[in-house]
Amino acid sequence: MSHRGVMIIVSACLSMLLYTTAQAEVYEQDTVTVQTEQVAPPLTVKADTLTVVADTLTVTKPKSPARPNSKIALLCSIIPGGGQIYNQQYWKLPIVIGAYTACYYAINWNNNALMEYSNAFRDIMSDKPMENTSWQDFIPYGADPAQYVSNTSFHNQLRRGRDFYRRYRDLSIIVTAGVYLLVMIDAYVDAELSNFDISPNLTMQAGPAIIVPDTKNTSPQSTGLGLHLALTF
Repeated sequence: MSHRGVMIIVSACLSMLLYTTAQAEVYEQDTVTVQTEQVAPPLTVKADTLTVVADTLTVTKPKSPARPNSKIALLCSIIPGGGQIYNQQYWKLPIVIGAYTACYYAINWNNNALMEYSNAFRDIMSDKPMENTSWQDFIPYGADPAQYVSNTSFHNQLRRGRDFYRRYRDLSIIVTAGVYLLVMIDAYVDAELSNFDISPNLTMQAGPAIIVPDTKNTSPQSTGLGLHLALTF
């Protein structure tokens, strides 16, 4: 075979090889294009194909807030304000403290005035009023004490002052006892009503309604208008 024939054969083989390679590249490109344009169907999972791999399933229920006990709240109320602290009603503490402070001041002030008037009346009515001089604090400044020793009006003034402050001292003690009892009741009621449902489901509606009585016992002419109340739980 001549050199020219060999070159022709080689050229033909190279041409066929290049053509085959080109066709393969075109095929691959078309294939990629088709795959990218194809839309995958939605994934559907059947119920019988689901499998839960677990020995136990633990569900943790959230803890509900602790509810105060009414008996414990009542016992804590022995200490002023203790029941309100137990019920976590801290905003009531200034009210409780203020009420007890006012009661203490009233008792103390009336008791001190009672002691002064009692001592003055006792000393002036004693056998030696000029030696027991506590009553002289109630006479005007610069006055002669001897003029008041036998003054009946002055004696009555001291006695009325003593009785007045004794009455208000006792009244202050009664009011303090009432405040103490009221604070205990407040703590008890707060603890007792801590479980009371105040959700919006509790509603009451009122409206007009036609009252139709039982026709077996009354006549149909007794039908009338009335007020309808509905309590919804």
